[in-house]
Amino acid sequence: MPVAADGLNQSLESGLGTAPFAHAAEHLLAEFGRLRLRLRREVLRLRAAGLYTEDNFRGLYVSDEQVDALLSERAAQRAGNNGGSAPASPMAGLQRRLEETEREISARLEASFETGVPLPLQRLAELFGLSDFERDALLLCVAAEVDLRFETLYAYAQNDVTRKRPTPDLVLRLFCDSVEERLERRAAFAEEAALFTPPLVRFADDAQNREPALLARPLKAEERIVRFLLGQPALEGRLRPFTRRIECSHRLSELQLPERLAAELSSAARSFGREGGVLFFAGPGGAGKGAAAAALAAEEGRPLLVADLRQARAAEAPLTALLVLLRREALLQGADLHLAHAEALLGDDPSQRPHALALPQQLPAAPLLLSVASEVPWPVPGSPLGTRCLTFDFPIPAFPARTRLWQDALRDSSTRMASDVDPAVLARKFVLTGGQIQAACREACDRTRPEGGDRTVSLAELESAARAQSNQGLRLLAQKVACACAWSDLVLPPRPWQQLRELCAAEKHRQLVYSQWGFERRLSLGKGLNVLLCGPSGTGKTMAAGILARELGLDLYKIDLSTVVSKYIGETEKQLSQIFREARSSNAILFFDEADALFGKRSEVKDAHDRYANVEVAYLLQKMEEYEGIVLLATNFRRNLDEAFTRRVHHIIEFPLPDAEHREKLWRGLLPPQAPVAEDVNFGFLARQFELAGGDIRNIVLAAAFLAAEQGAPMRMEHLVVATSRELQKLGRLAGRSEFREYYELLQRYT
Repeated sequence: MPVAADGLNQSLESGLGTAPFAHAAEHLLAEFGRLRLRLRREVLRLRAAGLYTEDNFRGLYVSDEQVDALLSERAAQRAGNNGGSAPASPMAGLQRRLEETEREISARLEASFETGVPLPLQRLAELFGLSDFERDALLLCVAAEVDLRFETLYAYAQNDVTRKRPTPDLVLRLFCDSVEERLERRAAFAEEAALFTPPLVRFADDAQNREPALLARPLKAEERIVRFLLGQPALEGRLRPFTRRIECSHRLSELQLPERLAAELSSAARSFGREGGVLFFAGPGGAGKGAAAAALAAEEGRPLLVADLRQARAAEAPLTALLVLLRREALLQGADLHLAHAEALLGDDPSQRPHALALPQQLPAAPLLLSVASEVPWPVPGSPLGTRCLTFDFPIPAFPARTRLWQDALRDSSTRMASDVDPAVLARKFVLTGGQIQAACREACDRTRPEGGDRTVSLAELESAARAQSNQGLRLLAQKVACACAWSDLVLPPRPWQQLRELCAAEKHRQLVYSQWGFERRLSLGKGLNVLLCGPSGTGKTMAAGILARELGLDLYKIDLSTVVSKYIGETEKQLSQIFREARSSNAILFFDEADALFGKRSEVKDAHDRYANVEVAYLLQKMEEYEGIVLLATNFRRNLDEAFTRRVHHIIEFPLPDAEHREKLWRGLLPPQAPVAEDVNFGFLARQFELAGGDIRNIVLAAAFLAAEQGAPMRMEHLVVATSRELQKLGRLAGRSEFREYYELLQRYT
């Protein structure tokens, strides 16, 4: 191996003095000079012990002389005790220079500490509790990543051209003075040692030997650690896809959080800030969990690292390894750590859940704060020894807080708002979190910019953006119902009409009554609006539900019973629980058609099936009472509903079959103005003669329109008569001469 002997004599230790280091690079160069002296001493010792081959094939084979030297008792003694057998003059002089260099470096380190010069190597040793030996081992690995000449020195010192990286054996020989010390220090290379948890160094792959002895395994410094020592603050590459650093200037008191929650968070941060701990945050997305973590970090004068575990699951590395890297990164940056979307840890495998639940608690970045945010309540399985945990619930903001959030978001927007934009109206209609409110404002403003910067944002555009924020989950579980009808299209007697109007008023003034008038302090449950729409099929129940949603500016979702009701025990409750949970954040009106299929009367228990059927009904009644939104239930048979259901219903609206007067309005109203209608159509006759519901009349009018279109003629009485006859037949009623009278002959043309 062509290595010049004088190359080993080069060092950077001369003239160090006792002045403080000017910067981190100067300190590293001084430490590298100390390493060169130790390497030089080791080479002299090995030469004196006869452990080097001296031909041109050094390191490529093992000579007889080298084996004899290794087996010699004297050589073994020399190998175990540094110095002693080397010629006195060069070894003694080198030892004195090494001791002087180490004293000078120590003095300069003390001076740097007193003057406040930041030295990353010392900071790293403090953060991870490294001993002097472990610090030197790390430095030996880092040197080869900074200066490739060290690879040559390592290969020479190990008498092997293929060993260009330090091994535990080389580290022990350089920094241990006896065999006993080497045996003791060997524990520093165990997988649970400080150098490897979290990883500061790692064992590199050995292509030639897949299972080398521990002392022969090559060591490599982690690239993030090398960059840290060089003063390069870039984020760990494996964390960049799902991690970001936040410098927050907000105070916790500036967030729209309940006063009690803010006080408890502040107290926990002061308690945990010095010793470290875990705070579990549970609440819907955008409820302020991340903002609270950033504010807590800001109050302690630290940045915040935010890791989205939902995105981290897409990474190839196991989450366990990524969490370890996150803890290391937080310590390196002096930042608090926030794990967002921690429910991703739970996964789909129940067997892995206990392990996942314990993961965050195993990573408290003392003395930093670890916060774990989840959209579902996080079941804390008991704290490991030395880890303190607290759980906090982040609710959806109440009406006053939502109003202030809308005011702040609208004020911060750079787009002009129309005069009809009222934060209180938006807060009343949409039960959104702070993050969702900000996103809705951004979306509404972005939609206006392509058409010109001076265009204003209207209330309708903000409502549309708010609906887009609130119905993401529910659309997967229910069918959205669009309604183009208005109040004028709804034909009802005065009583149900007035009840529907009262329902709209109750929803519009809900916040005034509950919040400002204090009724919410009297009622723990039942603050929603549960409405039963009952009456024969086709009397307008679905249309009324759509008109209500349109009047209130909310989305209407019809629950598909085929996806809810299950024959398997517990599945129906599970589906309904998910529906009500999504509806809570969707600000939508839930519409259960054929409600008696779900809310039927509880029966006498005769077998297990009856018992669980009754449990389903009780569960549904409970969820309805807890829900604070609007639930509309339609049924054709009110008598089939459970008696306890009526107590939980705020409004029962009867939809009767229309009388002759209302039927004539339906006949006339269902014909669009554009439809051609002949003069012989007698709406009064049709209304008086046939007792039909509005849905039946709609079917007749539509069928007559197709008959007329086929003949290329306007809609005549004969088309309506024929369509009526067929609708009656579908309903199981005979179409006789007594009903059709003078129009009965028209039926003969279509028989």
